[in-house]
Amino acid sequence: MPQALEAKITKKTKKGIQIEITKENFEAFCDAIGLYRKEFLKELDASEQDHIYGRVTKRKSLHELVE
Repeated sequence: MPQALEAKITKKTKKGIQIEITKENFEAFCDAIGLYRKEFLKELDASEQDHIYGRVTKRKSLHELVE
């Protein structure tokens, strides 16, 4: 059964929101957004290997990836 997460909105702008969660809710938050999925962890390992071997591209913003 999914766990309800408590989060406090600390900042709100036209482009996004900033939230604050407690340390106790952090693991549940990571699980809820998929940070523990096998596919994500596999991609994270591949990314780390690329970094180790110098196969990196410098970016100023994540926006560059979606433009």
